[in-house]
Amino acid sequence: MLHHFSSFKVKLSVLVTGMVLIAAVGVGGISLLFADFQIERMIAKQELLALGGAAAYIDNDLRHKQQLLRAVAEEALTRELGPQEIQALLESHDSLRDEFVNVAAYDARGDRVASLRDRQDKFINVSRRPYFRQTMAARESVVSEPFRSALTRRPVVSVTQPVIDRRGNIVAVLLGGIDLLRPSFAAQIDALRAGEAGYLFIVAKDGTVVHHPNKTLLLARPGEEAQPVLHAVRAAPEGWRTDMVDGGSRALVAWRRLSHVDWTIAVSYPLRSAFAPMVSVRLNSFAAAGLFTVLAGLFGWALVKILLEPLDKLQRNIEAHDAGAAGIEVFDTQERDEFGLLSRALYRLSRHRQQSERTLQRQATTDVLTGAYNRRMFEDFLPAALARSDRSGEPVAVAFLDIDHFKDINDTHGHAAGDAVLVEFAQRLAASVRAADTVARLAGDEFVIVFEQLQAADEAHMIGAKIMAAMAPPFHAGGQAVRVTASIGIAVATQATSMEAIMRSADEALYGVKAAGRNGYAVNLAGAGKLGTVRPKPLRQAAS
Repeated sequence: MLHHFSSFKVKLSVLVTGMVLIAAVGVGGISLLFADFQIERMIAKQELLALGGAAAYIDNDLRHKQQLLRAVAEEALTRELGPQEIQALLESHDSLRDEFVNVAAYDARGDRVASLRDRQDKFINVSRRPYFRQTMAARESVVSEPFRSALTRRPVVSVTQPVIDRRGNIVAVLLGGIDLLRPSFAAQIDALRAGEAGYLFIVAKDGTVVHHPNKTLLLARPGEEAQPVLHAVRAAPEGWRTDMVDGGSRALVAWRRLSHVDWTIAVSYPLRSAFAPMVSVRLNSFAAAGLFTVLAGLFGWALVKILLEPLDKLQRNIEAHDAGAAGIEVFDTQERDEFGLLSRALYRLSRHRQQSERTLQRQATTDVLTGAYNRRMFEDFLPAALARSDRSGEPVAVAFLDIDHFKDINDTHGHAAGDAVLVEFAQRLAASVRAADTVARLAGDEFVIVFEQLQAADEAHMIGAKIMAAMAPPFHAGGQAVRVTASIGIAVATQATSMEAIMRSADEALYGVKAAGRNGYAVNLAGAGKLGTVRPKPLRQAAS
């Protein structure tokens, strides 16, 4: 009986041990399946986050290129250039050569009138091209659909920018070409996934391939059976799938729609690479029993957490930067893993973008010739100055200035001397006013100054006299001494007023000076008639 009891205990022990082993293996298996699911979701989330950064880079790069062409168009407007004068303007902007494979200009009929790369190329007319028609109709910049260049036979995308004159007519259309095979485009996109498994690709709304490691697919629209991945990413603006087969193996495919153009950027990530850190954990877990299986599962969780910690940190930095809580310096990490490389790449790209934005901002608000602020800056600044004056109760003044008989200076001494007079005139204005005052050139020989924080309205007379004195010494233009006088109309606002009212008052004061013989100043109180009288004086008297 004892023998049978011992045998029963052995059998029961074996049975219990087997049940525990089965339970442990079952728990370990279920835990691993759950871990696989969670890791799959985590990887998809991280891929979508990384795609967000890549999409922002492409959007910003295209927007940067549009801003470069817009700056050229605005310079053409400021200088009142015609279609035949744009060639020299393009050649003066060396930065265009780095951003585009070529920049050309076409007149309103679609005939080419300028080309940055090859001025002697054959005659080209683009009047039937969709992007040209869209630009003429919309009167704004357009990013074309990808197409094959008729000249180079390479896949390109064109960025357009209309050049509009002061009468509102389109005198030319600038066309910047982006070569999709050029390293400045293709290599920069591939670099966003340097060191990672899988690959990035971009498709347009109609399924045209814009970027792909297989260059034979560029500009193609392969069928769904041949390239199911390319069709899957067009189903929604953002998403991910793990049931796709790419290149004969199962892959995680994540995608995100760009905001600036109707393109979708996506990544195909082989699942065997995604779950590579878990392979040894899974084998050890199923080979062990009971507690070892659980420990192996926990170890797998810890391993995944450690492996993904750098990417989690990068995610937190990106979210803090997007929220405005941190600057781009958070990406300048010293870590040497692949995530550190990606973070430093984002830092370099962000710093380059900041520098470009500062340059574009300076170009957009500064007069090219004199270095003073331009009309756009003045029209943005004056309403804000009036609002500050209304809040503080301190008077604000606006001065309109014209150089007397400036056309005679150009006709007598030449346009180069006229330009030198404009530059020195702006410099003397800046030197004769306070650092808090704003000097701008509106157009030609027309200048304007905004004075804030005046102590009293009569201070405007001191301002007028000081400016007249600053213009008394002869000007130096190309080795010539030139006598230059100015007419100044000043409007002072001691209470809340509109931009139109104070500008009208300053303009009336200016024309009063001109009617009285020029070479003087007058002061008006905005909304209340004249505060002072026109004071034309000979140059020596004005300086005294």
